[in-house]
Amino acid sequence: MKNSTRIQLLIATVLIVGLLSGCTAGVYEAEIGSGIGSGWFQWIVEQVADFTVWISELAGGYYWVGLIVVTLIVRTAGWPIYAKSNAMTIKMQQAQPELDKIKEKYQGKTDETSQRKSQAETIEVYRKYKINPLGCLLPFLQMPIFIAMYQVVRRIPLSYGLNGGSDYSHLNYGFLWIKDLGAQVDWLFGQKVGDPTLILPLAVAVLMFMYQRYSMKKPEYLNNKKFQSDQQNQTQKTMKMMSYFMVIMLFGIAVGNAGIALYWIVGNAYQFLQTYLNRRKSSREIAAQKSVI
Repeated sequence: MKNSTRIQLLIATVLIVGLLSGCTAGVYEAEIGSGIGSGWFQWIVEQVADFTVWISELAGGYYWVGLIVVTLIVRTAGWPIYAKSNAMTIKMQQAQPELDKIKEKYQGKTDETSQRKSQAETIEVYRKYKINPLGCLLPFLQMPIFIAMYQVVRRIPLSYGLNGGSDYSHLNYGFLWIKDLGAQVDWLFGQKVGDPTLILPLAVAVLMFMYQRYSMKKPEYLNNKKFQSDQQNQTQKTMKMMSYFMVIMLFGIAVGNAGIALYWIVGNAYQFLQTYLNRRKSSREIAAQKSVI
């Protein structure tokens, strides 16, 4: 399994480097189509931007309508990948007790024979639960379109046809009490306590916190606490701390850009629904399997 892990890390590194190569340092402050950040990735950004603008124009020029509609379309298009990734996670959780027993069985045995037996038994468990070790890379397939969507939300309001870029100045960037969804705000000094522009960033933080709590909590049909080792408990604590950091980070970014805040609210709410529906489906499937057995 060591070779398999190395392959996964290598592929993940190549994907990340390739993705970042499509961007330049000042791309988030540049007009779409201005030539900054050119390449295959920026072509994706331009197509998503044009589609968002087209939807907005159909809705009377309201940018927030196009933003919400395209966000839902992108999330729906990525649902099959999300569902497969979620199914693999559940299979790994089902197999974890048996994997832990194998690890405990060969703990401290470093001879070549024991290592081969450990790998063989681990592979057999993977086959039993139909687990593909490379399945953990599935979420990376969604990353280009998600990052492109993030750039679109940041850059559409900055595109006024200057420097050879696209002109999207005709759109209405207002949303409820917010005059401009694309306005860049100094998050340290731009808002005061009680400022209505803080409502969206706070909604981002609350929704993200609730989703993290829900997603990290194992369903009842997978809640095998007696099999949890000290290492697993420590891993869960680390993941919990990282989730708190993620909430703070998203809040800090959302305070500076209301468009990003609205995008994350819609996207995270949709992901919450995805997780809930996938868990219900998995619960029914596992219940059906147990009834057959």
